[in-house]
Amino acid sequence: MVEDDLEMKFDYRKCRRTFGQRAIDEEQSMHDVSLIMGHATTATTQKDYCDKDEHNAARDMQKYWSGKGAIEEQ
Repeated sequence: MVEDDLEMKFDYRKCRRTFGQRAIDEEQSMHDVSLIMGHATTATTQKDYCDKDEHNAARDMQKYWSGKGAIEEQ
Protein backbone atom coordinates (compact mmCIF):
# COMPACT_ATOMS: atom_id res chain seq x y z
CA MET A 1 0.00 0.00 0.00
CA VAL A 2 2.82 2.42 0.86
CA GLU A 3 4.65 1.52 -2.35
CA ASP A 4 1.51 2.30 -4.33
CA ASP A 5 0.95 5.61 -2.52
CA LEU A 6 4.57 6.69 -3.10
CA GLU A 7 4.71 5.14 -6.56
CA MET A 8 8.01 3.47 -5.77
CA LYS A 9 9.27 0.00 -4.97
CA PHE A 10 11.28 -0.82 -1.86
CA ASP A 11 14.22 -3.19 -1.64
CA TYR A 12 13.11 -5.15 1.42
CA ARG A 13 16.61 -6.49 2.11
CA LYS A 14 17.88 -2.91 2.44
CA CYS A 15 14.94 -2.04 4.68
CA ARG A 16 15.78 -5.03 6.87
CA ARG A 17 19.43 -4.04 7.11
CA THR A 18 18.47 -0.46 7.94
CA PHE A 19 16.13 -1.65 10.69
CA GLY A 20 18.83 -3.83 12.25
CA GLN A 21 21.52 -1.17 12.06
CA ARG A 22 19.28 1.53 13.50
CA ALA A 23 18.24 -0.72 16.36
CA ILE A 24 21.90 -1.39 17.20
CA ASP A 25 22.76 2.32 16.85
CA GLU A 26 19.93 3.16 19.25
CA GLU A 27 21.52 0.87 21.85
CA GLN A 28 19.23 -2.14 21.56
CA SER A 29 21.01 -5.31 22.56
CA MET A 30 22.41 -7.53 19.83
CA HIS A 31 20.48 -10.42 21.39
CA ASP A 32 17.13 -8.59 21.19
CA VAL A 33 17.73 -7.46 17.60
CA SER A 34 18.72 -11.00 16.66
CA LEU A 35 15.51 -12.41 18.14
CA ILE A 36 13.30 -9.83 16.45
CA MET A 37 14.99 -10.43 13.10
CA GLY A 38 14.52 -14.19 13.47
CA HIS A 39 18.19 -15.16 13.39
CA ALA A 40 19.34 -18.44 14.90
CA THR A 41 22.36 -16.76 16.51
CA THR A 42 23.59 -13.26 17.28
CA ALA A 43 26.60 -14.01 15.07
CA THR A 44 24.30 -13.88 12.02
CA THR A 45 22.93 -10.54 13.12
CA GLN A 46 26.35 -9.03 13.69
CA LYS A 47 27.98 -10.48 10.59
CA ASP A 48 25.23 -9.95 8.03
CA TYR A 49 23.18 -7.02 9.23
CA CYS A 50 24.32 -4.98 12.15
CA ASP A 51 27.80 -3.90 12.95
CA LYS A 52 28.50 -1.25 15.54
CA ASP A 53 30.65 1.54 14.18
CA GLU A 54 33.69 2.91 16.04
CA HIS A 55 31.87 6.05 17.23
CA ASN A 56 29.07 4.06 18.86
CA ALA A 57 31.49 1.53 20.34
CA ALA A 58 33.52 4.35 21.92
CA ARG A 59 30.31 5.95 23.27
CA ASP A 60 29.24 2.68 24.85
CA MET A 61 32.63 2.08 26.44
CA GLN A 62 32.62 5.61 27.84
CA LYS A 63 29.19 4.98 29.39
CA TYR A 64 30.44 1.69 30.81
CA TRP A 65 33.51 3.20 32.41
CA SER A 66 31.58 6.24 33.69
CA GLY A 67 29.11 3.90 35.35
CA LYS A 68 31.87 1.76 36.89
CA GLY A 69 33.48 4.82 38.43
CA ALA A 70 30.19 5.93 39.94
CA ILE A 71 29.62 2.48 41.45
CA GLU A 72 33.15 2.26 42.91
CA GLU A 73 32.79 5.66 44.61
CA GLN A 74 29.72 4.55 46.61
